Amino acid sequence: MTKDINDEISRCIIALLMREPFYAHVLSSVVRKVSSDISSAAVGYKGGQYILYINEDFFLNQLKSDLERIAVVKHEALHLVCKHLFRLKSGLFDKQLFNIAADIVVNQYIEPGELPDSAVSLRTFPKLKLPPDKSVEWYYHKLKESVSIDNELNKQIQAVANQKTHGDHSNWIDGGGFSIEVAKAQLEKLILQAKDRTSSKDYGRLPSSIRNSIDAVIRNSNSKIDWKTALNIFSTTSKRTRVYHTMKRISKRYGTRPGIRIKSFQNLVVAIDTSGSINQDTINIFFTEIHKIWKLGADIEILECDAKVQNNYAYRGVVPELISGGGGTLFDPVFAYISSNRYKRYDGCIYLTDGYAPEPIIKPPCKVLWCVTEDGKIGPHLKYGRVVQMYGF
Repeated sequence: MTKDINDEISRCIIALLMREPFYAHVLSSVVRKVSSDISSAAVGYKGGQYILYINEDFFLNQLKSDLERIAVVKHEALHLVCKHLFRLKSGLFDKQLFNIAADIVVNQYIEPGELPDSAVSLRTFPKLKLPPDKSVEWYYHKLKESVSIDNELNKQIQAVANQKTHGDHSNWIDGGGFSIEVAKAQLEKLILQAKDRTSSKDYGRLPSSIRNSIDAVIRNSNSKIDWKTALNIFSTTSKRTRVYHTMKRISKRYGTRPGIRIKSFQNLVVAIDTSGSINQDTINIFFTEIHKIWKLGADIEILECDAKVQNNYAYRGVVPELISGGGGTLFDPVFAYISSNRYKRYDGCIYLTDGYAPEPIIKPPCKVLWCVTEDGKIGPHLKYGRVVQMYGF
């Protein structure tokens, strides 16, 4: 009988592939596990892998049609795409209410006639007149607020939660030694792979809110291009070379002295945002990366700047004990300083900031790389250069 259930799960995913291939591609990267430990179906993360759990009796006997079985596997794929596994924060949410709210979200993307009778939807709680297209957190808080003042609604929610066929979310996260960050990264990779396998035509047929969620993962992934690598590439490609004649070398062409020596050099200005919104830990991280660039041979001039350039000095491998600043933030003072010191011929400017400042007006006479803190603000106001966000620093 185990073979039959596995064949049936595969058949339903293939049917989903023909109808809505993105969700099938999501499930193709998920391990399947038939288990009587859950009452219906679920997805979870355990031991470094994502798992689709299916209760055999529920799937083969309690679901009445192929449409219901396909709807159930799609339902579980949607929990992954919506990242519900990571949004249930222990201690902040009532688990039963959050599970119901999550089901309300995903079941909006499944045709009502395809879902089992026990499925939770917007119509399950008619007194609340729940609107569509809200987040799981929105529905959760609406349910939480309502049960506190409506005893009948509270009983109805308890009845829904106690249904054996109600979605089982008990296995959502069990890292088994793997961090939440690793689990999130794996899920994003899974979603991106599914998107890459889906044709543009089929992708365009997805609901706009699902596409927006996937596009956010794509933007996140692009902005998470290793910022340290981007910083290293910027500093490396900013180098210039100069040819020297030296008696210490023999000319390879003529076999006589003097020969030539090619020396690369680099003159960078590194602007550090020292406004009141930047804490000491972030400053320390800034200087860690500055030191790495300096070790590669760059000449670095530091500009400490909030609403004006507070201090400037050559970096010699020692982090200053005191940093000047603590006020508001303006970008133009740094660019004005660079423009007024053209004789120094800077090869590039690295601006380490949280991004919270007005758009600069002054265009600097060199390349710019904006390195914005993880919780900082990126956008079109960061002009005149490339922007990377410092995720995971």
